[in-house]
Formats: sequence, structure tokens, C-alpha cells
Amino acid sequence: MHGMGHRYSDKEPVMKKNQFKIKALYAGVCMAMASQVAHAAASPYPALPPTLSSAVTPNIMLLIDNSASMLQVAADPSPFTRGDLCPDPNNNWSSCINNNTGGWRTTMDSPTLTPNNKMNVAKGVAKELIRLNQSLRWGIASFHVANPNTIGGSERGEAGIIVSNILQADQTTGGVSNKTILDNAIDSLRGRTATPLGEALLEVTRYFEGKTSYTNKPIPGGGTTYTSPIQYRCQKNFTIVLTDGDSTNDDRLPGSPNAAISYTRWNSAGSQETKSFSVCTGVSANCPASLEGQTTTPGFGSSTGRFRALRDVAKYANDLDMKPGSGNDADGKPYDDPKFPNQNMQTYTVGFGVDNDVLPAAAQVGAGKYYTALGQAELTSALSNAVSSIMAASSNAGGVAVLSDFAQADNYVYQPVFSPDGWYGELRRYKLLPDGKFDFTSLLEANAVLKPRAASSRLIYSAKTDASSTTAFVFNDTAGLSAMTAAQKAFLGATTPEQQNVINSLRGTNVTNFRDRTNNKLGDIIDAQPVVVSVPFGYSNDSTYTTFKTTQANRGMVFIGSNDGMLHGFNKNNMEEVLGYIPSSVYPNLKPITDKDYGNPSAPHVHAVNGPLRQGDVKISGAWKTLLVGGLGQGGQGYYALDVTTQLPSPSAPNPGSIPAPTPATTVKWEWSEAKDKSVGYSFPNSIIYNVRMGSGSVTPAVVLTNGYESGFDNSTDPAYDDTANSSALFILNANTGALIKKIALPATSTGLSAPAGVDFGQDGVLDYVYAGDVNGNMWRFDLTSADATGFKVATNPIFTAKKGTTAQPIIMRPAILPVNYADGAPHGNLVIFGTGKLLTPADRTDTNEQTLYGILDELAANPTTVPATKLVEQTIMATGSVVDPTKRVGSYRRVSDNTLDLTSRTELNLGWFVDLTDSSERLVASPMLYDDRVFLGTGVPVTVEKCVAGGKGWIMGLNPMTGGVMKTKSNKPFSFVDINNDLKSTDADMVNFGGTNAYASGYGLDGIPTELTFVQSDRVITMPTVANDGSTAGGSVALYEANYQAVYTANAPAGTQVGQPIPRPESKDGSGKNYDCTVGTTNCPPTNILKAPGGVRVVPINFRQIPR
Repeated sequence: MHGMGHRYSDKEPVMKKNQFKIKALYAGVCMAMASQVAHAAASPYPALPPTLSSAVTPNIMLLIDNSASMLQVAADPSPFTRGDLCPDPNNNWSSCINNNTGGWRTTMDSPTLTPNNKMNVAKGVAKELIRLNQSLRWGIASFHVANPNTIGGSERGEAGIIVSNILQADQTTGGVSNKTILDNAIDSLRGRTATPLGEALLEVTRYFEGKTSYTNKPIPGGGTTYTSPIQYRCQKNFTIVLTDGDSTNDDRLPGSPNAAISYTRWNSAGSQETKSFSVCTGVSANCPASLEGQTTTPGFGSSTGRFRALRDVAKYANDLDMKPGSGNDADGKPYDDPKFPNQNMQTYTVGFGVDNDVLPAAAQVGAGKYYTALGQAELTSALSNAVSSIMAASSNAGGVAVLSDFAQADNYVYQPVFSPDGWYGELRRYKLLPDGKFDFTSLLEANAVLKPRAASSRLIYSAKTDASSTTAFVFNDTAGLSAMTAAQKAFLGATTPEQQNVINSLRGTNVTNFRDRTNNKLGDIIDAQPVVVSVPFGYSNDSTYTTFKTTQANRGMVFIGSNDGMLHGFNKNNMEEVLGYIPSSVYPNLKPITDKDYGNPSAPHVHAVNGPLRQGDVKISGAWKTLLVGGLGQGGQGYYALDVTTQLPSPSAPNPGSIPAPTPATTVKWEWSEAKDKSVGYSFPNSIIYNVRMGSGSVTPAVVLTNGYESGFDNSTDPAYDDTANSSALFILNANTGALIKKIALPATSTGLSAPAGVDFGQDGVLDYVYAGDVNGNMWRFDLTSADATGFKVATNPIFTAKKGTTAQPIIMRPAILPVNYADGAPHGNLVIFGTGKLLTPADRTDTNEQTLYGILDELAANPTTVPATKLVEQTIMATGSVVDPTKRVGSYRRVSDNTLDLTSRTELNLGWFVDLTDSSERLVASPMLYDDRVFLGTGVPVTVEKCVAGGKGWIMGLNPMTGGVMKTKSNKPFSFVDINNDLKSTDADMVNFGGTNAYASGYGLDGIPTELTFVQSDRVITMPTVANDGSTAGGSVALYEANYQAVYTANAPAGTQVGQPIPRPESKDGSGKNYDCTVGTTNCPPTNILKAPGGVRVVPINFRQIPR
């Protein structure tokens, strides 16, 4: 609208169109803000994982319209209230202000006496917005009021002013709360002026630049030059323009009538160039006749008023580099850092009871968004979208999957990414080039393929579960809705039409007043990692497995969980969706996903199918099947299992007639959730798929699960599912039916069991031990060696308790298990390799308690004594060095000590090793990957000195698993596991200068927190142990894969343990290959060459033989 109007007279009242109830808006916004807190309490985990939360707080300037029309009450038929104080204020309102007739001016300014005029509502909303978001950096701008006791005349030409510098609201300045300073600035606003939106936004732009005032306005704090609030090169800068009218008196601007402004920008080629800025006075390349999104041609105004100047300034502010070559930021890094070269400003606009063409155009060219304040949460939406833009670029959190874990032709990589700006996901497929890099020209992306597909053609299943059964059905709004339980329906809505709308929205249909699904049929993929189900590549001593491999040779699917509520399966060849599955445990989160304001504080992001996946080939009832078992992560308390044996159909690749069409009953095997056992918590840990003993020499394929975390938190609204003890347990389920074979509960001191690793003694396909850590720092050994499940048990004491002083070190990631033998070949025990640290909640991110990497020898006593820390040899991170030579692998490296430890010696008194992680807040974030003579461990550092390191930084550690020190050859000489010299061999040229000492590196740095590690071996061998056995082939009902992939390791067990006929297993030939260095918050996964030991591998003493492939 027009502030005081183009046809101004002192007697003329200013009427506004689109009148609405201001009081209702204010209450609605406050209610929406309050609901954000209440809604967030529905989960113990944040909307965005702490690995992705930004360490740099954005700058947000609130530019609040304080024109005279803001004194109006739009809900009133007359423009102004309290006419009893001033004769005929609608026609004589300027006199009422200037003379304060009857106290009319002070009454209209008072939020207590006139709470419903727009000025007071805007001030109240702004203060509440800041109160509920005090961790952000806020500033206040408005139109300049030189004399608050008058209106008209010179007040119409006062332009914009910075009322308060940008301050972080939860901090203090000069001993005064910044929140108080900001509140006082807002309270000082008075509705007196015209509406010079362009001039005001230009003043804000100059403030961000740190320049002089364009119209010679007072500088907050004094002086003649603004102090730019931009602290960091990566910092985002926003202005939210809140106005009730069209621009008026925009007449002091570059080019109209003043000279153009010269500025620096970054062009599309990535280089700087100098440009000039003038507001639009006629049609040109930067000045279209029609405003963006419109077809009319409104003109350009005149030198006395450029009504569309707001659009021009917003475009300029977004194009402008505000810190060109202007020194270093608070990190001590140049503002022209190639990673963050441009510091600009994004403009959001909010029409406060107005809907004109300039506001949306300004938001569009200013890289922001436009809102009209007619609903309950419009101002909150504007803010939340500004904040979400911090991470609007595509991010990768879950890591990648490869078609094959060893080098071969036609290998592909599948990479999930997501964008918080809209909360959509992508699953990208790239061909791997011979050098291991991604062939970006080969991109095929699942969401792009899914977008045009009709929702009705999608194959989406779901299930309902109770204490004894799981029943699957097609997820649709007819028979599927009828098949749901009453509780499931209630989660979808209160009425049948509402339930149907939610179902259709989830299927990808655009439903009125629901979330727009046009471009986001695939939801955000945050922590989930893809699993490729292709030609089977396991091994079994069952002859029918060979036939199975031949039958499924053309199979090709890739599965991944998403926070749109479902697991997705895609055809690996064309990336068409073949299946969607919605587990019953995520129903509490389904309706929120469909909210039209999803992602805003009034409808915050939620998690759904965000957990790990495990595939395994098992023989059930005489037929080989491929099972896919998945967890939900933050999305819920439960696991699910699907039969993905045969290729599922897609639109362009329907199943041949010889293959039965899939049905819910044949695809969905079972679910295991808090409905089955209340100690089931949030399912972050992955599973194990393997055989267990069932008595009389028989075995059965089973799934081993741990209970996860926060089992005491109930997201189902059913108090029967509350586990008030917050207990820990290991579950062993029948792989085919999901029936419980055995629950092994832990002592009350354990309050959440983490990802397990199994031991198969003799490699006969039967599980003998399971090792798993807990959030309390205990590492437990579960004994499954008895003849049947009745004897399965957990050791009385943990084999080790990780702590520093009295502070427990939580164990989250899966351990790796290495068999240790004495030099004469006799078994000594199992070395359990793991690390500590948790990164699941915001509090975890800032936790700086010291964390550690461990190798603990379990000597396999029937009733073990917990290994004391005094029995461990300390290895230390001695130094950090850098390589800057561009002909080498540039980066940071770590040197690790080589203190003596010989676990193969009968005279060795120590029982393992440890390495304390030296960076503050560093902890293990990726499961250990064990390859005979080496173990790789990924650590993350979420709190870094450099604020602009996205999500933190990380390290890939490569250690000798037997000692925790530097890697050794078979002749006991150290070597470099990482190819620093770029010649694909380990030589002295790979040494790094560590403070004047050349040494081999035992770790290399990353510019982000690593995801789960993806290692592609150069080559593999097929091995089988030479061990006395009873000849049983029962274990052949499970196929053996590489140990890290399957999470089951060939290791030791006590004498007398039953052993069947050994089964071949693929292993890395020499530990060489390529590690894909994927980091959280980026889409870059460069390969690092990992080297074999010179002179051959130092094989750990164990009786193995290599067999031909």
C-alpha cells in the first residue's frame, strides 16, 4: 500500500485494502510460535541432526514499516480508533498527532491502550519472534522519524535508518541484555512517515557492507561509518521487510536522481567483476517491463517516487559482494576464500494486509520468499525459511553405496543428498571412472524420474502389527485405509476425508491445503545410507545357492529410507521407483509430513525412515531368499524386514510373466517394534542376519537386533509401550517370521544397546558370539555357543567399561573383531576394536569430554573380569603435519606413536591398547573397517576453531589393529597406508614432516565430519579357515559376505565350541583400494588411494587357506 498516500493532504485519511483482524493475526503468530516448542517435544531428537547444524549464526535485519498508516486498525470500518479523544480523527488526524489532542498521539502509540493498531501488533510480533529465537543475530531498521511529535512535512522525506545494530539476542552488550536492547529499539518505533521501502533497504545494504549512510542518517553508536555485522565469510545475511503498503517518496536512490553506485560481484565464471547499480527508470536487461511473476506493465514511476525501487535494491543486494577483498574474517580467513567467496544479502518480504506486485518480485530477485500476513504464522514462516536457507544447498549425511565393494568394470555409486529448503531428497547414480572418481556426466537421479509419475501408479505397502503378528496391505485411501488399525487412522486424521487426504499426499498427490508435492515426491534423505541389491555375491556350501545366484544374475535394485515416511526401492538401471514401504512405527510422524507449512516452526521437520539397512541371503523352507532389514533412526521405535529376492517391477520394466507379481503378503515379512516389546527404542543400530543354533544339530536363519536408545520415550501415545526403566536388550528373531527366539536383557546399569558385531568361529555360517557396546560405555559379549537358544546369555560383566575418570564414554558404532593367536598358533582371544562418543542430540555436539579409540582383548573366559584400563598400552597422536606440495596429496595428517605391544606373546601382560582423540569434541562417527593388517576409523570434530568448516571436520585414522599404532609390514617396518606421493605405492616419499621429523602418517584430515566409510577394494580373495569340524553343513543356509559388510567376523571361540564345515568368504586381497571421503553437509566424495603394505601383508596368525575364485 501507499504509506500516507500519493495524493497526500493533511486532512486526508489513508484507507488500506485487504483489511483483516490484526488481533487474530498477533494471537495466531504467538500460538504458532508456542506450538513449535510443543511439537518439538514429540521426539527426543532434533529436526536436523547435530552434524548438520551450523556453527555460524545468520544475520537477520527486521525492516519494519513505521509509516503513518501503521496507526490504523484494519479490522475497524474507520481507519483510526479513539475518536473520542480527538474531534473527527479520520479527517483531522495529522492535527491530532501534531497537537496530541486529548492525548490522541500518545494513546495511538501505546500498545496497552491501542493494542490492535498495526504498528503495535507489528512491534509485539517482532519482540515475540526474537524472544523465541534468541540464538539468532537480529537487527532493527525502519523509516527515520526525526521528530516523533509531528507528522507530515519533512517526516515524509526521512528515508531509512538502522535503529539497532545486529546483536545476538541471548548475549549482552555493555552489561545489558541484547534482547532488552532490541526490545527497546522496537518499542521506540512510531508510525509517522511515508513508505520509502527502496531507500530503507538500500540503507540496510550499506549497513551490511560497513559503508557510510547513503542519506546521512545517524549511525548506531556514533561515528560516520557503519560497522558491518558480517563476521564470517560463510555467514548468511537476510532482511525481512514487513510493510503494509506501496512504496511512497522513494526518490533518493542511485540513478534517480543520484549517480550510479559502483560495486563488485562474482560472475558465473567464478571471477570478480565491477558493475554499476541504478534503480530502474526504463526497460533494460535488468529492468523488465513486467515485474517478475506478472504480465502487466506498471511503468517505473518518476524522479519523485520510484515505487518499484524495493525490487531493484533487493536484486542489487543479492548480486553484490559485500566484502570484496576486504581482509580476513573472525576465523582469520580471507573473505574471498574460494569456498565462500561471496557475502551478499537475501530479501524476504511480508505484506501486512497488502498484496501488491512489487513485494513478490523483490523476494524473487532477492533470493528470498514472499508472504502475506493473513494466516496464523506468516511472519514465523518468513523467519524459518530464512533460517533454513542457511543449509539450502544440497547436503549429504548418510554416505554412499557402491554396486560392488571391489574394483570392477561398470561399477556405479549411489549417493543420497537432501535440501532443507523444501525438505526434498535425491538419490544420484554415477558411473565410477577408472581412477575412482565420479563421472558426473552420467548422472541419473531418482527424484527427477519420480516427479512426473502418477501417484496412482506407485507400489506402496504398509503394515499393522500387534504383539503376535504383522499384516501388510497396500497403502491407499480405500482398502488400505480400511485395513489400518484405529490407532493408525487416528494418527492420519480425525475424519475419513482427512485420513484420505493425508494418504494421497504421502503418495505424492497435490492435495488442496496440504504440502506441495510437485517437486518433492522423494523426501529428504538425511542419515539413511543406500543398499544395493544386485546379483548375489555371497558364498555358501549349499549347492543350490549357485543356482540362486544364476537365477538372480540380472537383478538390480537400490533401497534407501527417507523422511517422507517410507523406504524406497529403485531400479538401479533407470532409477524408477519399484517400491515404497511405510513401517507401522512411523505413523505418528506421517500427518506432520503433509502439512502445507512443513519445515516451518509451526510444522517442523520430522524424521521417518531414517535408519540403517542390512541385506542378507538366507535359505528358508528350501528356497533362497534375500532379506532386507531396516531401522528407523530418529523416526521411530522399531525394525522391519522385507523379502527383496526378485526384481520388483517398474513402469518401463514390468516383471516377466514367469515371475509372480509382488503382493504385500509376499513382500513384507515382519516388523519388530515397541508393540512387541516395550524395551525397543529408537532404532539407530544396524542388524545381523545369520544362523543361530536351535538344538539337535539344527540351525535357523535369524536376525539379531539391539534395542537402541530412549526406549523410555513413548511416541505412540499408548502408555503400555512406556519402558520406564529405559533398559537394554539383545533380540534374536526368526528371520522368516519375526518370532522371538531369545531376548537377552542386560543389567539395569545399561540404558541403550548399540550396533552389534558377530563372531563365527570356524566360518561355518553359525553365530557364536555377539559383541555390542552401550551408551554407558560398556562393551558386552553375548554367548550363543550353546546347543539351543535356552542357553544363550550375556557375560556377567562387561569385557570393558570405557570412561575417563568417572565420566562414561558412550559406545555407539559397531565394533570390529580380530582373532588373536599366540605365536605358536594357539588361540589367545578376540581383539574388540571400537571407539567412543555420541552425536545424536544438540547437547552431544558441544560435548567436549575426551573420547578414545580402543582395542580390548577378550580372552574368552566363561565369566570374564572386566579388563582394567591399567592393562592397556597407550598410543598417542604425537603430531599433526601438512602437505602443501601440489604434486602430492595436499592435506593434514597425523602421526601416531608405536609403543610396544605383542598380544601374540605369552609373556605380554597387557590386554590391549587405546588412543585418546586429541581434538576437542572429537569422537568416533563411523564403524571401524577391519582388513587383516589394518583398521580404518572415521572420527568427527563437530566443534571446531574454524566456524565456517561445514558441520565440523574429521579424520580417517588408519592403525595397526594389533597395537593401535602405526601400520607395519610383515617384517615389522612402518609404512604409509595413504598414497601421499600419488604413485600408488608406499615409499619414503609418502613420509610427512611432523615438526621437523619425517614419519609415516596414521591419519588424514577431512573438511567435514565423515559419513559411514565406503571402501572399494582393489581386489579380493576367497578364504576359508583350516579348522577341525564335525562335517555339518547346516550353516550353509546363510551366504557369507565380506566381514565388515555383513558385520560378522571370523574369529576365536573357546575349545569345545561346536564347528561345522567351513564356508568360503570373500576378503580384501591386500587392504589396498579407494576410500570415498564423503563428509556430512557436502556432496563431494573424493576417493583417496589406500596402499598395500610394501613387501606383502603382515597377516595376523590364524589358519587360513586361499581358494581359487
